[in-house]
Amino acid sequence: MISDIAGVHLRTLDNISECGFSLGVGFDGANIAYLKSTYSKEWQERYVAQRYLNLDPTIRFGIAGTGFITWDELRARYPESERFFDDAARHGLMQGNTLSIHVDGQVSIVSCSGPKWTDTERRLAKAALYTLYSLHHEQTRHYSISRQAQDVLRLMCSGFKDQEIAERLGVKLETVRQRRRGAMQAVEATSTAQLVSLVIKFGLI
Repeated sequence: MISDIAGVHLRTLDNISECGFSLGVGFDGANIAYLKSTYSKEWQERYVAQRYLNLDPTIRFGIAGTGFITWDELRARYPESERFFDDAARHGLMQGNTLSIHVDGQVSIVSCSGPKWTDTERRLAKAALYTLYSLHHEQTRHYSISRQAQDVLRLMCSGFKDQEIAERLGVKLETVRQRRRGAMQAVEATSTAQLVSLVIKFGLI
């Protein structure tokens, strides 16, 4: 039942997005209850590789306060983010909208690509964000991964490729990949980029 309700609101966000959306629900400063991105795999990997998490103006805006803002307005508010927006545009993310809510000390943010929302679309996004927060904030998971997987992920985050990681750890290449797959299952990640983002957010490495 809960997954059905969540699915309805995730489809709503998809419908009011042009080239995907990014959603973070229930961030309390250390952990996050739910994280999802439907942006292209290339952009998600680029985002992680460039460590945009610390620069991303949509997150900075969301943490600082509540409300709605377009990406054009964010670009003007955070001029130091010009490189971030230019890079996003090269990956098809030309324009978009960001909405942030704060409930019980927890931050939830959704960013959708596309033209400025209409009033109706803004209301739909707000309803989706509040509902998804309600569904997930009591279900915050406390993930854990093995020490061996942590070793693999630390080296991944440092830019080492699988073969280099295997050589450094003194294990087979397939062992490295098995440990990464195990970590992905543990945190319910669907891509390597999401895996790295989650383990950093959850402080697992």
